[in-house]
Amino acid sequence: MQTTLGLNRLVFFTDAVTAIAITLLILPVVDSVAKASTTGYSAGQFLAQNESQLIGLTMSFAVIARLWVSHHSTFEHVAAYNAPLMLLNIVWVFTIVLLPFPTEMISQFPTSSLTVGFYIGTMAANALVLTAMVLLVHRNPTLEDTANPISALQIFTSVAVTAAFLVALVVGVLVGPINFWALLILFVSIPAQMIYDRRAARSRAAQAEAERRCNAE
Repeated sequence: MQTTLGLNRLVFFTDAVTAIAITLLILPVVDSVAKASTTGYSAGQFLAQNESQLIGLTMSFAVIARLWVSHHSTFEHVAAYNAPLMLLNIVWVFTIVLLPFPTEMISQFPTSSLTVGFYIGTMAANALVLTAMVLLVHRNPTLEDTANPISALQIFTSVAVTAAFLVALVVGVLVGPINFWALLILFVSIPAQMIYDRRAARSRAAQAEAERRCNAE
């Protein structure tokens, strides 16, 4: 029998693993500082030589933080869990744990279709699994909090971000000169969300007006 305590443990476990994964991002940089201190490098030389590593750290930190926020927002609407949701959540956690690995690879190896595909592909897999959880919860009344259901905008946003990640993956791998810059495609999802939200607002307003006129008659 699933309980509130069980759901809380699932969320706490996910938060703890995410916190560990995001902390692991900094460890290779700390090791590099320790090694550089024995070579007589200045701080400026160290920063210049490890620029790609620092950029990868910053980008991956921002990505994991954003992915966690999306996961947190989704579970704000979850009232219970079942085996499929738990399995999807474990897969989501795996993609988070995996992300420091391609992050270190892109800082240590030349940019290639493999490093780009591994890095962006891990993010795309995370977004895809989260969208699967969003749809699973929304379509299952025993899982969704009836007092705080997932909105249509949230579903659209999750699907749009996942689609953007998948497009970025294809473009980044197939168009060599673009490589990691393909992640900028994610910004396209922002105006898409705004357009969807405006259209939904107009639709709600029109429906409310139609109901008002119907009641007036």
